[in-house]
Amino acid sequence: MSKLLFIFSLMLSLLLTGYGQLPHVVAKKGAQWVPFPKTKDIQHVYVVYGLAARSYSPKKQSKTIAQIENWLTKTQPVSIQLPPPPNPPIITNANTNPAKLVLQLSSKQQILISPAYYMSGHSQEPKALYHFVSGVISYQIKNKTLYFKDKDLYNWLKNNQWKDEFSTN
Repeated sequence: MSKLLFIFSLMLSLLLTGYGQLPHVVAKKGAQWVPFPKTKDIQHVYVVYGLAARSYSPKKQSKTIAQIENWLTKTQPVSIQLPPPPNPPIITNANTNPAKLVLQLSSKQQILISPAYYMSGHSQEPKALYHFVSGVISYQIKNKTLYFKDKDLYNWLKNNQWKDEFSTN
């Protein structure tokens, strides 16, 4: 009986966590490098965060931009294979996503940077649906998403360390 209970609980846990699929992260050797924007090309920086997707601006714009540029120069490109999105999709009625850093360039393009994550499982608690890829950031420009290993920028965004340096708009 205990074996049957163990197998049932194992199957249930696999079902609730997206069938046990974990992201596969591989460092890209000789990958095409993306030219990150220079300080002079970044017009404005802000973070979108919270249930109402509020916008937060840095208290010291130039210092924050310099720090972000420093982090980006130290990143390493990685390849990630995330589990497929859940079917049916997970729908929330508020912005429950992690903090997203937005770089507004002088060319009017936007770059979106956030901790890399995927959603799976079933829960009334939105945070339980998010599964993060440790130390990896998602870098979106136009319709392309690239992934980079950068534990400092990842932690700054995921752990809301940016909040001390930003204020609401």
